[in-house]
Amino acid sequence: MHYERAAIRFYLEPARQQSTDWQWSHHWLSSTGEQMLSYCKDSTYHWLRFPGLADFKITFGEKELTCYPATETSHQTIRHLFLDQVLPRYLAHQGRLMVHASAIQLGRGVIVFLGDSGTGKSTLAGKFHQTGQAVLSDDCLQIKDGKTGIKAIPTYAGIRLWEDSLDVLFPHETKTETIAYYSSKKRVLLDQNDRFRYRKGLHILAIFVLIQLEKATDGDVRLERLSYRDAFIALMKQSFQLDVMDSKGIKRHMRELGRIVPRLPVYQLSMPHDYDLLPLVRQKIMDAVDDLKNV
Repeated sequence: MHYERAAIRFYLEPARQQSTDWQWSHHWLSSTGEQMLSYCKDSTYHWLRFPGLADFKITFGEKELTCYPATETSHQTIRHLFLDQVLPRYLAHQGRLMVHASAIQLGRGVIVFLGDSGTGKSTLAGKFHQTGQAVLSDDCLQIKDGKTGIKAIPTYAGIRLWEDSLDVLFPHETKTETIAYYSSKKRVLLDQNDRFRYRKGLHILAIFVLIQLEKATDGDVRLERLSYRDAFIALMKQSFQLDVMDSKGIKRHMRELGRIVPRLPVYQLSMPHDYDLLPLVRQKIMDAVDDLKNV
């Protein structure tokens, strides 16, 4: 049997009360202005704090991540924070291009859904899953410039959905689990027989940047090709970062995007939150991908 050396070691320490003495250099806020995540570093460590939930200490030299949970934080919540928030930022700080996105397999390639939380990435991924396309990743994805083209490297299979989306897309699904005690979202567990199968990545066919509209009519489902400038901004906005004050890291990240974006078809997909329109949205996406084959 073949074993691979672990790239990162993860340690879970006993629960403790979060200190109020630390000086945080950056905060990430929710759409409502709530402080969701904070970052600081000292001479040795990088720190991420999820207020009231957990602190994560990052030691790059030893390739270690240590979690100090708050008293009431469950293991499910720790898992969610580690996989969907901390690990992508850890990898981004090492020079990998990590984006907030979902990925669907179409033949030998993938299509990528990019966008803010709540724009419908997971719902759309669930719709494609219904019609037989494999969901390779939800919420986080690595984009890599490979020798044979731009590749997507998924993290883990699964779809995170609110109850209403779950009822529509997976009404009889029993393989779900709670993401975190502070969220009513559920994770739909998908089969992933060979988790190393996609570690070298799959060719990206197209990226779709999702914009949610308030109206709900057929005419409001719009798909348009983005310019290089707008595509660059969209990917930059949805990229994971650890230290936003790391000028060298940001410049490296921007150079990588500058090499990749001109070689990728990037579209803006504007759609309302209306489940009845999902078949139309899916068809527009498939038509766009088919048109690329004829170019």
